[in-house]
Amino acid sequence: MQQVLVGSSGLRSSALALGTLTFGESKAWGSPPDEATAIMRRFVHAGGTTIDTAPNYADGRSEEIVGAFARDRRDELVLSTKYTASSSAHPLAGGNSRRSMIQSVEASLRRLQTDRIDLLWLHYWDGTTPVEEIMRAADDLVCAGKILYFGMSDTPAWLVSRAVTLAEQQRRAPVVGIQVEYNLAVRGVERDLLPMADAMNLAVFCWGPLAAGALAGATTPQRLPSERIPTAILEVRNALAAIAANCGSAPANLALRWLMQSRHNRIPIVGVRTAEQLDDLLSAAAAPLDTETFTMIDGLANAGALFPMPLINSTYLRKFALGTPDRFSPALPGRY
Repeated sequence: MQQVLVGSSGLRSSALALGTLTFGESKAWGSPPDEATAIMRRFVHAGGTTIDTAPNYADGRSEEIVGAFARDRRDELVLSTKYTASSSAHPLAGGNSRRSMIQSVEASLRRLQTDRIDLLWLHYWDGTTPVEEIMRAADDLVCAGKILYFGMSDTPAWLVSRAVTLAEQQRRAPVVGIQVEYNLAVRGVERDLLPMADAMNLAVFCWGPLAAGALAGATTPQRLPSERIPTAILEVRNALAAIAANCGSAPANLALRWLMQSRHNRIPIVGVRTAEQLDDLLSAAAAPLDTETFTMIDGLANAGALFPMPLINSTYLRKFALGTPDRFSPALPGRY
C-alpha cells in the first residue's frame, strides 16, 4: 500500500487507515478480539500502517485490542487515538480541557500498552475550552514525548484555522490534520473545511467513507440499518451501484477511489467487521479510476458553495477585480 505524508509534517501514513470502531462486542455489529486481530494482521500484511481508535470505542475495549496487537510490532505502526468523549457521567470525565487531555492520554497509553501516541486527535469541539489552552496542552504532551503529532476532528474550520495560526505564531506543536465525515453522499465539508485544509496543507482523514456501509453495496448487516439511511444517501447508493455494475467494479471500491483521488492528502478511514471484508476494500487502494468514471461518480452529489464563494467567483466581480480574469489568472477553486 502506498504511504503518504500527513499534511506538512514528516509523518507517513498508509493511504488507507484502519478504523476500529467495530472492535469489541459492545454493539451487535462489533467484532470479537480474535476477528479484530485477524483484520489488523491482514491490514499490516497489505502494507497498512495507521490504525485509528478512541477511548470511547467499545468503552475502551477497542484500544485494548489494538494495544495487544501492536505490542510486538510497535515501530511498524502509526497509532492514532483521540480525547474528548466522557468515560462516565461525571462532569469532569470529558471535554477539550487540558485536564481532560492529560487524563485521557494517560489512560489511552495504558490501554494501548505503549509509551507514546503517534497521532492524538481532539475528537470533537466541546464549545467551551479556549483554543489557546488546547494548543498549549498538546505542545506540552509533545515536549514530554507522550504524543508525537496533534490533529483536530469534527471541529469548525474557523477554529481549526485559528489553532493552526496560534501554533505557528507561538512556535508550538502544529496541527497536522483534520478528521471529518466525508463520502460521496455526505459532502458538506467541501464548503469550508476542505478548502481550509488544502490552503493550510493539512491532511484530511475521512471517517465514514462508505456512509456506515450504505455505499458498500453489501447485503450483509451494516452498522446503519436500511430503514435509517437518509434519502439523499439512498439515491447516491443506487446511482453508484448502477455505475459499478456497468464498469464491473464493486461500489465500495469506486467510492473509496473517488475519495482518494479527489485531491491530495485525503486518507479514508475504513472500518470492517471481518477480515474478508477488508480484503475486498484493500483492492481499492490499487485500482485508480479513469477520468470518465471519476467525473461520473463525482457528479452524483454536490455540496453547493458557501458564501461568499459564488459571489466572488462570478464573472461579474472577477471582471471588476482583475479586468480580464480569463487571461489574467484562474478563478478561485470553483468546486468549493
